[in-house]
Amino acid sequence: MSNSIKNNKRRKEQILDLRSKGLTYNEISDALGCSKSVISYHCGDGSECKRVKKRVSERHPIIRKISAFRGRTSRAESKKQKSQSIRSKTKTFRRSGNTHGLVNNINVEYTYKDVLDKIGPNPKCYLTGKPIDLRQPNTYNLDHIIPTSKGGTNDLSNLEICTKEVNFAKGNLSVEEFIRLCNDVIDFNNKNI
Repeated sequence: MSNSIKNNKRRKEQILDLRSKGLTYNEISDALGCSKSVISYHCGDGSECKRVKKRVSERHPIIRKISAFRGRTSRAESKKQKSQSIRSKTKTFRRSGNTHGLVNNINVEYTYKDVLDKIGPNPKCYLTGKPIDLRQPNTYNLDHIIPTSKGGTNDLSNLEICTKEVNFAKGNLSVEEFIRLCNDVIDFNNKNI
């Protein structure tokens, strides 16, 4: 056992011993030279820690995906933002207009609950129809129906859910271009079988 763990255990025992003798937090703080928050931590029932853990565990797995979707920009826009950022750092006295609208590219704000309302409790990939388990975020992505590279926004109306493989295959293609590509692959393979 490391020294810090031993010291922490000993400190906790000292705090609880003094508290059981009826000393106040201020008196314990003066006696042991530790902060009242440390005393409160050791004297508490751990309910605050449990509440924090519960809040974190209650977070829906899709929240990180939505954040990434909302922050997506086209490569051209990303380069433009980087150059604006560099210019603003070197010439802080002369900042150009607010770029917030460019970064988010969202006309109407929405929450993760709005996304869940749109895709439903048992979503399916909008391109393949395969069922998607929202509790397994590594198996799905949120896709821009119209890619940002082709002028698509980060609005809820441009968001759909699909399997990870399909999203990677689609890349920055429009739905129509992707379907055409899939048909070309099928036609070519049917001829060669």
